[in-house]
Amino acid sequence: MAKKILVPVFPSDAFYDAVVAAGDMVASEGGMITFLFTETRPPEAVIDEDADGHPSSFEITEDSGEVDARDLQRWQELQVQGLEEARGLLAERGVGRERVEVAFADQADHESAAQAIADEAAAGAYDMVMLARGYFADDVDDSFSTPEEVAGAIQSLAGDVKLVVT
Repeated sequence: MAKKILVPVFPSDAFYDAVVAAGDMVASEGGMITFLFTETRPPEAVIDEDADGHPSSFEITEDSGEVDARDLQRWQELQVQGLEEARGLLAERGVGRERVEVAFADQADHESAAQAIADEAAAGAYDMVMLARGYFADDVDDSFSTPEEVAGAIQSLAGDVKLVVT
């Protein structure tokens, strides 16, 4: 039976474990994979550095008024381009671009990454949300949610959306 799989994009090497697992499943059972970005991030060149030389926090929302819509769209395009390695892993498994979609969480909602993932999972009629075990082991921290919050939000959904940890 064809699967509809949501794979949240978190900045971690563990992300690729989830990509491989989702790719293997779609290759054997059919279906679609959707990569979900929970926030729009500016490219490194746009982020100002603080006095210590570390990037300062820079939150972006579609309704912020501080970011031109064209800039926001360009930043999203750059994020999607960053998925080339993931697309390559899927292609190695026979999952072509026609079976891969990309989505961005609604930035205007000002919700946590955990809630954005749960909302997309429910609204998009996904069968499962695929997360890598390394996401939990390495304690990857998205700027708005811990791994445990993400898992809790997905598990709290009423319905048939399953959380799969690879």
